[in-house]
Amino acid sequence: MTTNGKVDDTALPDPPSSRPEPSRSYTAPDSAAERRVARVRQQQLTLDRVGVHDNFFDSGGNSLRLPAVLAALQKHPEHQDLITLTNLFRHPTAAAVAARLDQTAEQEAARRGGDRRAAPHKLRSRKGTTR
Repeated sequence: MTTNGKVDDTALPDPPSSRPEPSRSYTAPDSAAERRVARVRQQQLTLDRVGVHDNFFDSGGNSLRLPAVLAALQKHPEHQDLITLTNLFRHPTAAAVAARLDQTAEQEAARRGGDRRAAPHKLRSRKGTTR
């Protein structure tokens, strides 16, 4: 504590860079999506390695780090707009996020494939009427 009653940051120990002891053993990522998600989490949490079943929050992550994880995942052209911050909260493991990315990508591909003969978009005026 400082003389002002605040925590002295210089007296605190450095956070560990080794992987916290998880409830499950380490499982290496298999798919490209799993490797990408695990690599992003590893960088954001500054850990040596991240397994696909490691919980983001149990590994030292928090809600303040999730936007950085989201931004890093969305830098990849395949994953732009496919995942949201809410998805990252709901799916705390790399395997679950990768599965969500794959599922959403398949749905997008199916939707785009079915839209080839779709009717052109109608123009809307400011008053809400269509032309």
